[in-house]
Formats: sequence, structure tokens, C-alpha cells
Amino acid sequence: MLCFRDCRAEFSANLDSNEQLPKIVSKVCESVPAQADRAKQVPSFVFVFGVPLGDNDSASWMMVLRHYGPQPAHNCNIAFYDDDRKNIEHQWLVAHPGSPFPPPGLAGESQKHIHVVEANPEGSAGSFPWNPLDPDRQHYTISIDCRDGVFVEKWEVTRVNGVLRSRITIEHGPQWVKKNLNADPVVFQCSDPEFISTPLASELPKSTKGKVVHPGWKPSHRFEIPAAIIDPNRNVLIVSAINLPDGSTLTDFGCWNILTRHFGDPTP
Repeated sequence: MLCFRDCRAEFSANLDSNEQLPKIVSKVCESVPAQADRAKQVPSFVFVFGVPLGDNDSASWMMVLRHYGPQPAHNCNIAFYDDDRKNIEHQWLVAHPGSPFPPPGLAGESQKHIHVVEANPEGSAGSFPWNPLDPDRQHYTISIDCRDGVFVEKWEVTRVNGVLRSRITIEHGPQWVKKNLNADPVVFQCSDPEFISTPLASELPKSTKGKVVHPGWKPSHRFEIPAAIIDPNRNVLIVSAINLPDGSTLTDFGCWNILTRHFGDPTP
């Protein structure tokens, strides 16, 4: 509508004949910046990205709801699926074709549903605890349904040479893809260069993976990134920097920066 109104204004002022209309329309439309409304084209929603709770090698994780985009996200329904547990359930159903459902608690809690009324670019959108089958090899699929659209998140975690690495991709949902066949469905993605994909779990681990650690602050303890603690006021705090031997501070941690920085803001 903006382009149409501008074209009509120039048409009234300069039109000598109807034959000039295509040239005038083209001239005025070209003068409107192609990215003038870019901020509105970037969707705003809530997604999930987690962190070990209490220490880097903890068996317990805190899954953090993160805001993406330039505007508040409204009425978001988050369906969180643990793909490793879901695969174990699927394998059981294949082995037992006469059963419509796997036994309750076969692999523990395998999914969680969350509703977020509103989340702003600044501030917390919430969190929830999760105990992965293997903290060093995790696979998740998250279905995101917000006012700005439907999105699908795929998120993986792998410990490579003792260091946690991650890969995340968030894409528009299937209906958007059908309507925009020539458009790139990817909204956001990040992959640590050292990340190595791993297969889904097909059976329960024979022993508990990860350490049981206290989730609170540990004085004089050297935390590895990523890690989170719960402060005395029950707030989740993310370790966002570490002191290096030369006295400098390291704050860049690849995809784990998602935990402490906001993404999806309009480009200046």
C-alpha cells in the first residue's frame, strides 16, 4: 500500500497521458528502499536452548526459553521433544506391533508442552529443568507456534574432545514452505565448527551419564563454559565469561552465546 500511495501522488502531479503511468509507477516504486520494512519481515518467537546446571559436566540441564526477533512474541505454544527418548519409544513400538503405545515411563519423560503468553526482547522468557539420557549426546525437536507463525527447531549437543559443541537450526513451518517454494525457510542457524553429529539413542544407557552436582554457586570454583547456577533468589544465572591466565576475559563461546545475547534484532 505504501508504494501504491506514493505512485498515485506522483501520478496526480506529473501525468500527461495514461501511457506514462507504467513509467511513473516503476520510477516511484524503485525509490522505495527494498528493505524499508525489513524489521516487520523478521518474525518474533520463543525457542529453546539449554545449559548444564551446576557445572559443565552435570547430569541435569536447564532448558532456557529464548526470545528471537525485533518485537515481543505473543501466544507461543512450545512443544519440546527429546528425540533420543522418542527414538527408544519408536524402537519399542516396532518390536511390539500389537501395542498402540509404549509403556509409560519407558525412557522417562520424552516431551513437554509450554505456553508463553508474551515474551519481550529484553528479560527472561522462562526455563525448565531436563535430564538428558546422555548429556554429551543430545537431540531435540521443538515445534513453535506463535502469533508470527509456525517454526520448527532442531537442536543437537555433542561433547567433542571434552568440550560441549552445539548445532541449532530454526526454520519456517511446512505451510510457509509450501507457499514460498523459492524462499529459504531458515530463520536462524548456528553450528560450532568443531560440532560432530551423533546418532539417536536406540536403547537406555546402562549407567547414568554426567555428574550429580549442586545447582548453586561454588566459591573459588573454576566453571567451564557452558554452565548455569541457581542463585539464592532462585534465579537462573548463566556463566558468561571466564578469566584467562594472561588476565584477559573470554566472552565468545560460539553457539553458546545464544544463552546470553539477543538475536533477530533489525540490522542498523
